Amino acid sequence: MNGLQVQLKKTFTARRHRSFTVEAQFSAPAGVSVVFGPSGSGKTTILQCIAGLLRQDAGHIQVGEQTLFDAEKKVDLPVRERRVGYVFQDLALFPHMNAAQNIAFGIPGENGERERMVADILERFSISGVATRRPDEISGGERQRVALARALVTRPSLLLLDEPFSALDDELKLEIIGDLKRWLEQNKIPVLLVTHDRTEAALMGGKVLLLHDGRLRGEITPEQLTARA
Repeated sequence: MNGLQVQLKKTFTARRHRSFTVEAQFSAPAGVSVVFGPSGSGKTTILQCIAGLLRQDAGHIQVGEQTLFDAEKKVDLPVRERRVGYVFQDLALFPHMNAAQNIAFGIPGENGERERMVADILERFSISGVATRRPDEISGGERQRVALARALVTRPSLLLLDEPFSALDDELKLEIIGDLKRWLEQNKIPVLLVTHDRTEAALMGGKVLLLHDGRLRGEITPEQLTARA
């Protein structure tokens, strides 16, 4: 099984020479691990460093046997080579493309194979009926499913979720999390979910990494997190 190993340090210098450092070291096995903390604690920074969208100052990131970043060995794979699926908080769907085109974007290979892959994941996430509609023509839940399908269709070795369920009501959240969990049962990869919602963290399961002021403060279970509420 693929596992994620993370050791990172990223410092931001703001106005008046004040700085903020995000520093974390943890491992995440196949399945869901939750990065939990308040806004501004550095959760998104961790995801962006892992994905290669931000260049960290020091450390090492590895998924399975693949090294994504190693400061000492001067390894820094470009985003396209990291095989990381990323669902942003605002979903970042292309507004001029329909659902099927959004999902197909970035899939290499022949058209026939791409069409088969898109059709399969549309069905898995129950959105075949909106394949020809643009993001502004479908519901929030359907847009969420399209974003997840686009991140997963290329069979990534790691999935990063940056508060993707925050705009959904509880019923929709349960449905989509159920769809994602079924996909994960067949595809054993590490998933990092960033959230500040205790209920969401409990629904996703797995271990919970507590982040505050840029530092990891501990590791607890979803049940322990819920008990703290």
